[in-house]
Amino acid sequence: MEHDDHTPSPGDLSTTWRQRAQYLSDFGDPNSARLWQLAAAELDQALQALGEETLTLVEAAAVSGYTADHIGSLVRSGKIRNVGRPNAPRVRRAELPIKSPTSPGRPAATPRQQRRKAAGKHVHNISKLKPPGRRPH
Repeated sequence: MEHDDHTPSPGDLSTTWRQRAQYLSDFGDPNSARLWQLAAAELDQALQALGEETLTLVEAAAVSGYTADHIGSLVRSGKIRNVGRPNAPRVRRAELPIKSPTSPGRPAATPRQQRRKAAGKHVHNISKLKPPGRRPH
């Protein structure tokens, strides 16, 4: 069995552990093989239970990397099932899209934008602002 430099995902571990069990069984160590098989089965059960977990839109946003509004729009469009109530949607963790950390998105806020937000000063689209005190004719 070769070791590679990538870290296996939890889903890959089950397969890896079953391969180890087969290797040990083939070379005369059935007791250790049974332990690896048991560990793989327990991992499969834990991953299935985790996938069945239901999350609010805010929790789903934290897990997926997308906004709660985007997750809500996926629920409304039927791309993700709502397993909660109509006005209190919940989604299964296993059905969530996961945003790639390398995918493009909104750029990080500049320090100035962060300070303005912390101070409660909101940046507005100036084309939609009207001067104070003026009324339309």
